[in-house]
Amino acid sequence: MAFPLLTFRHSKTVQTIAVFASGNMVAMLLGVVGSLVQARYIKPEDMGVFRTFGILVGYMTFLHLGVFDGLQREIPLQIGRGNQSKAERAASACLAWITFISLASVVLFLSLALRSARHKEWMQFWGWLAYMPLILTTFYGGYLSTTFRTRQQFIALTKTSVIQATAGTLVLPLLPFLGYYGACLRTAVSSLTNIFILHRWRPLKVRPFLDMASFWEVIRIGLPLSGIGYISTSLWVSLEGTLVLKWFGIKALGLYSMAVFVRTVVFQLAQNMNQVMNVKVYEQYGRSSRVRDCLRLIIKPVAFAFLASLPLIAIGWFAMPWAVNLLIPKYTGAISMMRVMLLAMPVTFLSLPITILWARARRIDCFAGVIAGFLTFAGLSYLGNRMNFGVISVLIASLVGQAINVLVSYMLILRLVIHEKRTAAYKGKPRYGSDI
Repeated sequence: MAFPLLTFRHSKTVQTIAVFASGNMVAMLLGVVGSLVQARYIKPEDMGVFRTFGILVGYMTFLHLGVFDGLQREIPLQIGRGNQSKAERAASACLAWITFISLASVVLFLSLALRSARHKEWMQFWGWLAYMPLILTTFYGGYLSTTFRTRQQFIALTKTSVIQATAGTLVLPLLPFLGYYGACLRTAVSSLTNIFILHRWRPLKVRPFLDMASFWEVIRIGLPLSGIGYISTSLWVSLEGTLVLKWFGIKALGLYSMAVFVRTVVFQLAQNMNQVMNVKVYEQYGRSSRVRDCLRLIIKPVAFAFLASLPLIAIGWFAMPWAVNLLIPKYTGAISMMRVMLLAMPVTFLSLPITILWARARRIDCFAGVIAGFLTFAGLSYLGNRMNFGVISVLIASLVGQAINVLVSYMLILRLVIHEKRTAAYKGKPRYGSDI
């Protein structure tokens, strides 16, 4: 049967993905330019110092207590059920907690900056100050991002990314003169711009009000999922950085930071599709509560994106040494790590169906794949270090762990599909297995 190309081109979902992807592509390209300029004028040792602040931010992200994950599910589910007021009450209750934790984190970072100044540790002083707006972006900006759920709101979110990247780009001419301190300034300017625009364009203009019933309704689902998400994202990346710093030193951490930069780029390419499709999965599950309906919605986009990523990886693999030697020669020691990070793109595309498990909110299913992947990562990292495989062993272990997470999750989804077929057959309903 011929693929309905005309219908595909006029699909609102496809159009949203296209706009979202193109805007994020512009922001990503500006970010790439900025990171390359930054790396050209900052030594790996100094980049390693700058990376240490981000490790702490990663460990702290759990303090949102599931607000991000809960709202990301609750808002589209309630909108899908036609209950806008309940979605707004949940957002208002969560905003009260986010406001508190944002201010507390800023005070903590300010205290650490003043402590560094007292000891005349000026690189640490300016680093902590630069990360004050970033920690605010992590919590308040993260909350605001979860409230952008409709097609037009996704477009506005894309514009925010472009404006933020543009603001960071404007600081680049100062990098040759300021070096490390220019990187601090760029981080602060980008973060402040992001917060300002997100707040100005926020779709749910609610005030913070701690309605415990509404707050509990969100974190009842979000907190367990947040623990799972925390392990698979922030804790995972922070542990990577901690292991690299502890086992291989500050210069290795600086080289590793450029590998993380490559992973961020390929992850962003994958997320252009995933972020829009995630919402569609939640809305579909809110309407039908059927895994098979969600799977039919995403199976073709996942397959197409995975296949499209393979030639991109091949091009990047062979072009990487030339590009690094030309643009950031101080980081030639990171070439092998950067190549490994390219493989994160197909793994990220393949992770999209995991959203089905999150939409069902059955904790054990969500937890199983993540903990299997995380333990694989930690175990292989330890073995790689014991066998003196070097810093790249940590990154390979991380990638294998992510693949294990996807594999275990696929097995769980398959089990759910089989269960739905048996249930439908038992109740005398038609079978849908041939549609998948």
